[in-house]
Amino acid sequence: MDDTKTPATEPEQAVPASRPRRRRWLGWLAGSLLALVLMLATGVGVLLGTQSGLRWGLELAQRLAPETLSVGQIEGRVRDRLRLSDLTVTLPTLNLHFGLIELDWSPRMLPTGVLAVKRLAVSDLDVALAPKTEEDDAPLTLPAIVLPLGVEVGEIHLERLRILTMGVEKPLFALESARLVDSRFAGGELDLGRLDARLLDPALSASLRGRATLTEHYPLDLDLDWALSLPPEARLAGAGRVSGDLQRLALTQTLSGSVEAELTTEVRDLLGTLGWDGQLNVARVDLPSFQADLPPIEVQARLKTQGTLAEAALSGTLDAHAPDRPEFGQPALALDLLWTEKRLMVRTLELNEPVSTADLRLQGELDLSQEPSRFALEGDWKRLRWPLSGELIAESNEGALTASGSFESFVYQLSGQVASPGAPSAGIALIGQGTATGTVLESFALDTLDGRLEGAGTLTWAPELAWDLSLGATNLNPGVYVPDWPGRIDGRLTSQGTLGDDGPRLTAVIETLSGRLRDYPIAASGQVRMEGDSLQVEGLSAASGPSQLRVDGRLDQSRLDLSFALDSPDLANLWPEARGRLTATGRVQGTTEAPRVTFDLNGDQMVLAENALAELRGTADLDLAPSGRFSLQLRGRDLVAGGMSWSGLELRGDGQMSDHRLSARLTGQPLGLSLEATGALAEGGSYSGRVSSLQLDSQDWGTWSLQRPLPLTLDGERIVAGPLCLRQAAQGAGGCVGFEQTAAGRWAAELDLDRLDFALLKDLLPETLIAEGAGRIKGRFQANGAILSGTATAEIPKGRVQLAFGKGQREELDFSNAQLTLNSGANGLSTRLAIPLAGLGQIEADLSLPGWRLDAPARPAQSLRGRLRAEIRDLTPLASLAPDISGLKGRIETDLTLGGTLSQPGVSGRFEVKDVNFQLPLLALKVKDMTISARAPSFQSFDIRGTANLGGGQLTLTGSGGTDGAGPTARLRIEGEKLKLADTKEYFVRLSPGIDIEVSPGGAVVRGEIRVPEARIRPRSLPTGTVSPSSDVVLETKERGTAFPVTLDLRLVFGNEVTIDAFGVRGRLSGALRVLQNPGRDMLGDGQLQITEGQYRLSGGFGIAAELGAPLTITQGRLIYAKSPIGNPGLLLQAEREGGDTTAGVRVIGTLRTPKMTFFSDSDPGMTQADITKYLMTGIPPSANDRTEQAGLTVGTYIAPKIYMEYESGLGDEPNKVKLRYDVSKHIEFQSENGESQGADIFFKFEN
Repeated sequence: MDDTKTPATEPEQAVPASRPRRRRWLGWLAGSLLALVLMLATGVGVLLGTQSGLRWGLELAQRLAPETLSVGQIEGRVRDRLRLSDLTVTLPTLNLHFGLIELDWSPRMLPTGVLAVKRLAVSDLDVALAPKTEEDDAPLTLPAIVLPLGVEVGEIHLERLRILTMGVEKPLFALESARLVDSRFAGGELDLGRLDARLLDPALSASLRGRATLTEHYPLDLDLDWALSLPPEARLAGAGRVSGDLQRLALTQTLSGSVEAELTTEVRDLLGTLGWDGQLNVARVDLPSFQADLPPIEVQARLKTQGTLAEAALSGTLDAHAPDRPEFGQPALALDLLWTEKRLMVRTLELNEPVSTADLRLQGELDLSQEPSRFALEGDWKRLRWPLSGELIAESNEGALTASGSFESFVYQLSGQVASPGAPSAGIALIGQGTATGTVLESFALDTLDGRLEGAGTLTWAPELAWDLSLGATNLNPGVYVPDWPGRIDGRLTSQGTLGDDGPRLTAVIETLSGRLRDYPIAASGQVRMEGDSLQVEGLSAASGPSQLRVDGRLDQSRLDLSFALDSPDLANLWPEARGRLTATGRVQGTTEAPRVTFDLNGDQMVLAENALAELRGTADLDLAPSGRFSLQLRGRDLVAGGMSWSGLELRGDGQMSDHRLSARLTGQPLGLSLEATGALAEGGSYSGRVSSLQLDSQDWGTWSLQRPLPLTLDGERIVAGPLCLRQAAQGAGGCVGFEQTAAGRWAAELDLDRLDFALLKDLLPETLIAEGAGRIKGRFQANGAILSGTATAEIPKGRVQLAFGKGQREELDFSNAQLTLNSGANGLSTRLAIPLAGLGQIEADLSLPGWRLDAPARPAQSLRGRLRAEIRDLTPLASLAPDISGLKGRIETDLTLGGTLSQPGVSGRFEVKDVNFQLPLLALKVKDMTISARAPSFQSFDIRGTANLGGGQLTLTGSGGTDGAGPTARLRIEGEKLKLADTKEYFVRLSPGIDIEVSPGGAVVRGEIRVPEARIRPRSLPTGTVSPSSDVVLETKERGTAFPVTLDLRLVFGNEVTIDAFGVRGRLSGALRVLQNPGRDMLGDGQLQITEGQYRLSGGFGIAAELGAPLTITQGRLIYAKSPIGNPGLLLQAEREGGDTTAGVRVIGTLRTPKMTFFSDSDPGMTQADITKYLMTGIPPSANDRTEQAGLTVGTYIAPKIYMEYESGLGDEPNKVKLRYDVSKHIEFQSENGESQGADIFFKFEN
């Protein structure tokens, strides 16, 4: 058994020997690994958890890659807060330099898979990129960005980022600052809390908010806001959304500020073949904010664009209007552009202006694919003018232009029609070749004045302006444009020259000029040379008929030597309205500082238009050197000028410039002048003078005399004149005025007019207006550059105006103690006016112009400040100004404030008319409690309200208005119900108006309706002046002015109670009439007025018989207007009488001014006019025996005992007669007859 157990126990004893060795190896391995882990953990802990460990790690990295990494200063620990300064990372294609990096983060959320960054601040970051290579042109692709950790950012702040190209100092892009807050990134999803960025040049700031996915096509949805400032004062802001992905991105923006617009764009394949569709609608552009000297222009645009980088199109329209610059008109631009294969094609470029109907069209292309670039352009126009609106300067009814080639060498051709108010119309044709430095004018033709101007030559503008041109004229007739100058002129002119830095060098030669002008032969020739400041005139001569002029000589800065000679036996050769003879010879010598002028004049019977001089003789030798001679003798007689005439004219001077005398005499009426003066010119060029005597004799203004000598001094910029003291003998009016200038822009003026008598205004005022009293003005002002300082006061101690009404009646207006003051200084100009009105009230006004300057006294932007206060406490004293008004009472109050600018003034405040009562006795009209109130709460708007009791009814006035770019506007409404407008024996009228009035700078429009519910018209005589002249009379009338055009459109409606009883017509008037009037045209009527239930009594030519006869029944009565003159309607009046079997009547047709009357009988067409007339007047049907030539109607009565008067009205063509019979006795009667034939009879009666 022992043998069997031994083998089994031996192996069991061997195992313990090997296990300890394995355990030691495993223990050593485990210990080594644990030591290694502990060492790594300790190293990482030291590296991340201590500042020294971090510094050691970075130093190790710098030793391992000294050219790649460089750190200036290290603070903090990697695990929480870290600060690095002056960090540089250098790579082959990228260099990064960080001025400062500050990191504050927490590793606590790393176990949850989130990297939490509280704050990361980077400043002064420069990113330098390697220069671009061909490999960089490869398509850009964006990788999917999915991090294993989520990132939460509290704040990332970047200051001063620059992106540069290696080796180039100027940055490609510079960002001043950027700030990202409250953002998260996880699983490729970016939640952008807010990203703000700011640039300095340009001054741009932007803000982004939204979400984006940084995988696949990068879908995103962001809100984008931005603001941009541009010099000098442009401010732009945008707000909108960016949504979609890189395959299809939509951008919408609303722009505000200096540009108001809406932008909608869709971008396709952003990283591939970029394409887009976009639309921009512009509502407003503030051009002055982009460039201060641009005018305010109202711009609206609608633009569309689509395409890719290889081919794109732009089309749309643009409308513009400059309210302050009417010459710009209202142009509208339509364009259609295409960019393809480096070629810009202008498919359509059309400019239209609706006011002038101007039309300009251009087409062409610019090819940038060739070297050099080439272009081709063609265009045409119709009714083109400048300015586009307003007063015309030039216009072209039609024309065409073509140009093609390169900018270094091109050809062009232009043709068209041109005209100008100051020049004749012409057809122009121009062909030439051009380069970048000049052009060759191959041909130039101007067809004008029934002839032609042709020319050719060269013109260069680089390196300096130079030309060589020739111009020829053929068969020019100035009479086509100026009828008083007919003729035919041929000529040729050549000119060569340059314009360099040292001045012009040119030669102009009139080679020939000949022909006839106003039937006189003319000729001219000569040459002019200019070299710098020197001008040489060689043989310049001109002749018209027997009149000749010749000029020769030289003018330059150092010496003058120019002679002239004019000999005209008949001045009509030179000017159509001139007559007489004139010869003149002279010479100018010396220097420009002190020239010497000599001349001789001789003229006889000279006339120019309404001016005339019977004789003129004169010689002069004026040497302006200090020691030069001063001799002047000028004498004339029978001078007529300016509507005044003088019998004699004399001007004399003698001595030397250093001591000379001057006298002048004008004798005649209505003004005579006498002057004596002395003067002296000093060596330095200063001049001093003295007016010792001056007298003005005026037929209207009296005699004015100089009170003391008037000194004059001229010394360079220094000027002294005065004081000038004049006094009028009769009223003692006059005063003194003085002026002194010490340097350019520095002067002083003094004014002291101690008495200005209103009697001097007698001839300027109407005969019915008499002014009494006097005023005085005193002031002193000083100017220093553009600043005017000083004060002035105008006063009227006693003053009144009397208005004469005839028959010894006068009304007086006393305005004594009225005063006007003016103050000026550095702050501007201000005035104050105070006018007391005795017995009425007072007027006070203030006006100031802040910042007013002498160099821009009327600039449109000059601001205004002012106030007007007026009160008329009682209108009763003014009643006599309107004789037709009685019982006038009431008051007026106003308090207005003026503001705005000179170009756009504005008024605010109130104007009130209160408690006005008056009567119009002629119409028995009473107006009570009339009140009108106008209030303007601001400069841009005002309201008007008014009421009045008019004949027992209430009349109301309402309205409002304001100002816009075109000027002030107003809308008014006048309403009333059954207003009693007249109540007399002859006229009674009630009316109900409803009238609208619109007022604008272009005129007024009056529309509405006036209803007449009740009226009674019973005139007993025609008003004075209603008799129409014969049709053979032609009335000459002055053209009516249209300074303020008024358009009228009123409808007049008659009610059921309108009756007429006038001039034989009695009945009811009904119907409606539209009253129309356009500016400058006659008033028209449109409609019909009917006479119903009417009667007509024959009158005019029928005497007493017509009054005694029975009236006729009006069967038809109309006044017809068919847009015809309101004073001459068409007439259709028919009146009849029916009696048994007989019917007859009268018919009036035609117009009111030319009526035609006819008689008719429907029952008996054979009745004569006499029978019809007798029947119409008596109602008795005629019998066969009645149709005699002696038909008539007799009426008689005793007017006194034994005196019988008989009136016989002839019917038809028989004359009227008056017979007077006197019973002498029982058997004897005496009778006289007065009519067409006169006579007397004695009747003896015998009774059996």
